[in-house]
Amino acid sequence: MTGVLSRYPEPGEDPTHSAREDRGLRTLATALGSSRNSLNALRLVFAAAVIVSHAWVLGGYGPEPALYGIKLGGASVMGFFAISGYLITLSAQRSRTVRDFVLARLTRIYPALFISALVVGFIAAPIGGMITRGHYSLEGSLLFVGFAVTLLIGVIGAPLIGTTLLGNPDSGNWNGPLWTLTWEVLCYVMVALVVFSLRHARGGGRYQRIATVFLFIVATGGTAAKILAGGFENDPREFALPLAATFLAGSILAQYRDHVPVGPVPALLAAGATWASVASQVANALAPLPLAYLVLQLGAFRLVARVGSRYDISYGVYIYGWPAQQLLAAAHVPGFVPPLAYAAMALAVVWPLAFLSCVCVEQPAQRWRRAWSQRGSGTARAAEAHQLAGLGHGDLAQSESNSGALDKQAQRSAG
Repeated sequence: MTGVLSRYPEPGEDPTHSAREDRGLRTLATALGSSRNSLNALRLVFAAAVIVSHAWVLGGYGPEPALYGIKLGGASVMGFFAISGYLITLSAQRSRTVRDFVLARLTRIYPALFISALVVGFIAAPIGGMITRGHYSLEGSLLFVGFAVTLLIGVIGAPLIGTTLLGNPDSGNWNGPLWTLTWEVLCYVMVALVVFSLRHARGGGRYQRIATVFLFIVATGGTAAKILAGGFENDPREFALPLAATFLAGSILAQYRDHVPVGPVPALLAAGATWASVASQVANALAPLPLAYLVLQLGAFRLVARVGSRYDISYGVYIYGWPAQQLLAAAHVPGFVPPLAYAAMALAVVWPLAFLSCVCVEQPAQRWRRAWSQRGSGTARAAEAHQLAGLGHGDLAQSESNSGALDKQAQRSAG
């Protein structure tokens, strides 16, 4: 799972005002286009829910409760991917260049991921080995860090760090949720290819929407085919297709954000469609689009808009939750408390770690990225001013004419 958290652009950067808003109808563009939304709060809820879901398997309590076969952790990760699909699409559309987009994504994911991998490999694992009296492997720690930062964990799994989890119900994995980051980054690449390859084509906006819908149909069809062929095996990588479908569902809603209504009635309809999908025999194939719509509808409500507005700790909760639970399991805590109490203790441990990750790693990385982008923008503006300064009146008029033509072309492409 993120995976799912993954890191995403800050919600609330697009103050788009659509014609529907003028008629008194709120849309996703207007409801999520200001800082007064609850997407950060939802991400925090999803991250906490993943920890609750993992309590059963990591604490050795037996099978996790499920609703129509859907577990809390899986549903939460799909919620993460829905939000990510929406926001990453907006990020790609707003980025001036591919470099700007890649830099924004790298600084969201990698600094905190790298530090968490170091913490697990060189602090948590040795402590776990001392508690369990297992063998600590420096080579295993180095491999773990390498697999984490190269995102290989999502493809070939996490390497063992000796026998530092000896006796734990799950004795082989120090950070299970990291596998989702691999597939989330691949979704980033997929959306970026769609947006940037079609950006300057005539009617590029329309072709972007068509391409996104096509990819969604392919992912959904692949998921349905997998279900009809016998279902998903007990392997996280098997879940990549429905996650991609959910991400693309969020991307579709971003592409049509000026036309998608928001309000109590649409939210109830989305909830009903999601419930019907979950109750079906092909939930992973039918649920992505209504679930993504429901999640974004909930994010549009402003009741908890202040949660995470200054300190978004959801990513830290996500990437430190499993290691914290493994250490508590190594100390035999699950043997004395029920699953929900074990999850609550893990949340109490991970909260300060997530806050430190936010304040000391994630926010400084974002400040550096913004400063770098501003320097790049300043250099480009200076070069443009220097070029214009060398033009004669006739050349300057021609330049303005060309600029106006480019603006009109961009407006046509946006449609």
